[in-house]
Amino acid sequence: MKYLRLKRRRDFRRQRWQFLAVLVTIALGVMLYAASYDAFLNLESSYNNTYQRLAFADIAVTGGDSTLPATLAGIDGVTTVSERRQADIPMRTGTDTLLGRVVGMPPDRQPDVNKIDIIAGTYLDPSQPNGVVVETHMATEFDIAVGDTVKVLGGAGWVDANVVGIGVSPEYIWPARSKQELFPAPGTFGVMFVSQDLLKIAPNNVAVDQTLVLYDAGVDRTTVDAAVQKAALAAGASDVATRLEQPSNAALQEDVGSFGELSIMFPVLFLLAAGMATFTLLTRLVFSQRTQIGTFLANGVSSKALTRHYRSYGVILGIAGSVIGVGVGAILGWVITGAYTDALGIPDTVRTLHPATPIVGLGFGLVAGILASVAPARAVARMSPAEAMRGDIPAGRGQRSFLERVVPPVRRLPVRWLMVIRGVGRNKRRSLSTVIGVVLALVLILTSWGMIDTVQVLLDRQFNDVAIEDVTVVFQDPVTADVVSQVASRSGVAVAEPVVTLSVSAARAGGTYATELRGYESNSQVHGFLTDSGLLPPSGILAGSALVDQIGARVGDVVTLTFPQLSTSIDTTIAGFVTEPVGTVLYMDVNTLRASLAAASPSVPASALTPPSITSVAAVFDAGADRASIIAGLKTDPSVAVVVDNQAFYDLVAGFMGFFYMFVGVMLAFGAAMAFSLIFNTISVNVAERSGEYASMRANGLSLHRIGALIVGENLFLTILGIIPGLVVGYFFAFAYMGSFSSDLFSFNLEMRGSTLVLSALAMVAVAALSLVPGIRSVRNLDVAAVVRERSL
Repeated sequence: MKYLRLKRRRDFRRQRWQFLAVLVTIALGVMLYAASYDAFLNLESSYNNTYQRLAFADIAVTGGDSTLPATLAGIDGVTTVSERRQADIPMRTGTDTLLGRVVGMPPDRQPDVNKIDIIAGTYLDPSQPNGVVVETHMATEFDIAVGDTVKVLGGAGWVDANVVGIGVSPEYIWPARSKQELFPAPGTFGVMFVSQDLLKIAPNNVAVDQTLVLYDAGVDRTTVDAAVQKAALAAGASDVATRLEQPSNAALQEDVGSFGELSIMFPVLFLLAAGMATFTLLTRLVFSQRTQIGTFLANGVSSKALTRHYRSYGVILGIAGSVIGVGVGAILGWVITGAYTDALGIPDTVRTLHPATPIVGLGFGLVAGILASVAPARAVARMSPAEAMRGDIPAGRGQRSFLERVVPPVRRLPVRWLMVIRGVGRNKRRSLSTVIGVVLALVLILTSWGMIDTVQVLLDRQFNDVAIEDVTVVFQDPVTADVVSQVASRSGVAVAEPVVTLSVSAARAGGTYATELRGYESNSQVHGFLTDSGLLPPSGILAGSALVDQIGARVGDVVTLTFPQLSTSIDTTIAGFVTEPVGTVLYMDVNTLRASLAAASPSVPASALTPPSITSVAAVFDAGADRASIIAGLKTDPSVAVVVDNQAFYDLVAGFMGFFYMFVGVMLAFGAAMAFSLIFNTISVNVAERSGEYASMRANGLSLHRIGALIVGENLFLTILGIIPGLVVGYFFAFAYMGSFSSDLFSFNLEMRGSTLVLSALAMVAVAALSLVPGIRSVRNLDVAAVVRERSL
């Protein structure tokens, strides 16, 4: 009907700011969904494209006897089996020395599994036995070009290796040394692909044999994974890692998975807020237009037509907000995908407009608008003309508020305060909508702010309570007591201790888990243990708490530790668990470790632990010492291969958090915008609903100052009522959300500062106060005579 369309346009124009606030909230929710979900799908496609093109292994087995490759090749679903050898040994490029990794490759052809994408130079050549291909991250970090020379330390000394190419590997898209070292410090790690002949220079106790397996397309991965793992363990393998467990891919999937979770959670919160705001706005609109509705009904307009009319407000807002959100979100999704793949050096960038994203996005907004308008539209359908034309004169009688009945002394408060308290209970729907709006806003803000707090607190804990060493020194020669004493005697060094680091596989009935075992002195001063005593147990191991879920281990359980570098295993008990922010590491008293290995079968002498790739020296500096001078002095020592600066490691991790802070900062900004939009809309509607009352007060002599105080008092009182449950609900929502990110790689237990709760509460009060400004201004501009005349009709 033409006159209803005209009325709708006038309603939109007259309350444009309230309708615009709802529109912006819907658009933000749909935009977040479209951008994050499209980015999530595109990043998954980018990874998978690279993995498929370079034949990334579906499962990697470390160790095992000579029959293993043939056994694995005979398993249904396995299409390709490839063998190789790799070792972690010191390298030197220019003036930089690092503990790098050399990976054996066929010199005459690309391997069948885990190929490398040559982006500069050529692949290996049998005519150049000392030729190497440098992984792209290492080439960038150390400014290595084709034709340069890199030295590698073998059992007989340093050997020159000639760089013939620069390549990208699916194993090192994220350059992680292991699942426990996802963030190698700058200048301490790099990967080179070498011929199997060149790899022979690496000592046997630092090299490991690996079998890489590729599956047929479309197989049931769970079934084949289980079959391969069973066969590998039966053949004596020390570790079996699926593609999901491979360090680089695990880190990437952890990061990309956050896009998938964010693409649902935050948009749902926004759309809930938008639905709440739409419901409040339309309910108020219906309430304020009761006389008009009654007139329409009395003049023959059907209730169905009026119901459709008021429902159309929500439909229009939902469609308009969704179209804007989908359009902007699609662009943002493309931008995020490109920025992400460029930052990580992913060779394949897949950016596709996924049809499901705009369809679901439009559906989100439309459903939010329709559902929010159902109740107001039904209220119209239930009205009789006579009831509607009676207007908004209350039919009930006044009564004391709930607070006055529960706390009788409240009755003696001044009249202006009693008006505020009673105003809250006069319209429970209106009051409840304000409280719910504050709760939703706090949920979004605390979830975002809680993520920032948690990361900052956990980083501080990791580098100030756990990894307290200032430097880790890797030597070129075996590490003896004299070597440790030399470091400890340097000026500015407070303490130095040997640290044994071994790759290990922990196994029990619940499964196996590959990690690292680190041996420290019993009263270590270079590492913190988050236990009651802060010390290592005299027997058994301390384990990262994620081991409970990984293999079903409990305190007192016996686990078998297999060491692929030493070709032996030991049985030990779990003496306790530690919850550390990064990784799932095993800890053991170094003397207990030596004794256990000496008693193992086959036995391992203590001298087998002294190679520099196994034992390093960790040092803590004196307070106020010149760390730059100490580190420079260590680097000039000809026996030192690598000096890892823990502060540089911290700076690296903090730098990686930049993208995280940016993303969460955007979420926080959107949350603040949503909070303002929601509270502004709710409070503006509350003030507008009572414009007639305020005009009557004005006509009866109440000053504008007193009316303004009543408006501020009532709405701030409602805001404060919403803050209390909002802080509780927001905290537990943030707790559950952060917990969803926890894994064996990271422990993200919520760490929310008290100041965050206080500042969030104050922010809600500030937003509420700001939202009152337009309402108070509208009261000042009321035509008192006109409003009183309308109410007297």
